[in-house]
Amino acid sequence: MPPTKEVKEPVFLRIGDAARMLGVSISTLRRLEKNGRLGAYGVRVYYTPTRRRRYKTVEILEALERSATG
Repeated sequence: MPPTKEVKEPVFLRIGDAARMLGVSISTLRRLEKNGRLGAYGVRVYYTPTRRRRYKTVEILEALERSATG
């Protein structure tokens, strides 16, 4: 039997993907960043050399897990 391929989550997400996972709009995610509230959820914003926002998948998943367990 051939080995199965492991599907990996991307390390970084674009803003639209991160917003979708969090269940908020892109503008809400930008506003949370601007107001410094993302850090309270353990989510940091990373920028590409062209200044595009990226979010670590693991940080988004951990924030979702924390909010679910309350």
